Amino acid sequence: MRYFGLLIFIQFCLTLSAQKTGIELGIVHWGRDLDKAKSLAKQTDKPILLFFQEVPGCQTCKNFGSEVMSDPLIAEYIETYFIPVLVYNNKGGVDAKILQSYGEPSWNNPVLRVIKSDGKDLIQRNSGKYDAGSIIAYLNSAVLASGRLVPGYALLLEEEYDARTSECVLEMYCFWSGEKTIGHLPGVISTTAGFSKGHEVVKVVYDPGKTNLQSLLKSASKSGNADRIYTSKAHELEIANKLKIPTYTGNFDFKKDKEVHYYLVKSKYAGIKMTEMQATKVNAAIGNGLDPKNYLSPKQLLCVDNRL
Repeated sequence: MRYFGLLIFIQFCLTLSAQKTGIELGIVHWGRDLDKAKSLAKQTDKPILLFFQEVPGCQTCKNFGSEVMSDPLIAEYIETYFIPVLVYNNKGGVDAKILQSYGEPSWNNPVLRVIKSDGKDLIQRNSGKYDAGSIIAYLNSAVLASGRLVPGYALLLEEEYDARTSECVLEMYCFWSGEKTIGHLPGVISTTAGFSKGHEVVKVVYDPGKTNLQSLLKSASKSGNADRIYTSKAHELEIANKLKIPTYTGNFDFKKDKEVHYYLVKSKYAGIKMTEMQATKVNAAIGNGLDPKNYLSPKQLLCVDNRL
């Protein structure tokens, strides 16, 4: 236990050594000593995440830092599963030597490299892809390559941030039942309980790359949560008619209910900051009597534990 505590303390000291001088670095606590990081990587069996960044930087650098690297869940993931080290690409000294040793250009857009304790690349470098979905996918592939399992919340983030979404509105006898049942289905990104035309409905956002409307309607209808679909799209009407699900094709409004994710709101997880997909899956898990912990990060779970 003393040895483990010492390693944690060393890593904490490494992260504190980062000199944050701009929004380009986000909220990640970047270390600055690569040699110490290599030693720690060997002891902990964690890979090193090298962040080559321009500070002060161009708009791309600023956007990447203020958006992706300032996402609390991405920052937590990096600090938990990697040893993060910052290398300035526009300064001299040690930074310039590291830049040269890896053949990285100076005064450049952000580059991420995941290396082993011997300094060799674990996976291919990431350059040119700066959206959150691509970065999460990159980090997940690195964790797998390091011989570890990707945590559930990181898999969920990749699916949510990389999704190309479609949506539908379904009428049912109870939108709380609809949210817990439909929200549990694969490919569903989010559910929102509400009212339309005097009826309880659920707005469902899903990833057509993971599921499709026909599959959703079949499952929702089987569980009694598709009394009607609100749509005027020809292909959706065709699918609904084929499944003998009533349709409403006129104009309709959607009013969000004050208690979206009812089971989550009534649980000990209420008030914990989550993404839309996390909230949907946690709500569905609780509503179905399942453990939602796999959908949450260690810090999110710590917030729950501190309330008990």
